[in-house]
Amino acid sequence: MSTGDSRSYFHPDDGDGGGGGSVTPVDDLDAFEIARGLFFRPFYAEHLSLNFVTFPPNSGFPAHVHPEEQVSIVQEGSMEITVGESTFAVKPGDIIHFPSNVSHSGRTTDDPCRFIDIFSPPRTGIRDVIADADPVRDPDVDRWWYDA
Repeated sequence: MSTGDSRSYFHPDDGDGGGGGSVTPVDDLDAFEIARGLFFRPFYAEHLSLNFVTFPPNSGFPAHVHPEEQVSIVQEGSMEITVGESTFAVKPGDIIHFPSNVSHSGRTTDDPCRFIDIFSPPRTGIRDVIADADPVRDPDVDRWWYDA
């Protein structure tokens, strides 16, 4: 239960009201083909970043860790996700929490899968993956990431 006054949430003039927000259509974000059919569309803000990810069939991402906390929303398809010692079958509408510095991995099946990844603070390591992108590289989970 919140101890603050919820009225200030609904009255933006009560805050600093500085504005300066923006609207960006997802389709206007640069799309980077990391491996054949595997696309990243990153968006960076001051305190968080988003990555719109498309995984082709029979792909995914290998076990890895990073200091940023991550939340992912499954938009389309399904995937088997492992976070720490727990494995989950995720589907559209599921929200996955990846704590910072906890190993996680994922694998698609015969269908593509689309996620929205949210990172806080911003996940700058995605820039390294983009820099090593190779659209002809095999998107198999055990190959594309480590071949980069």
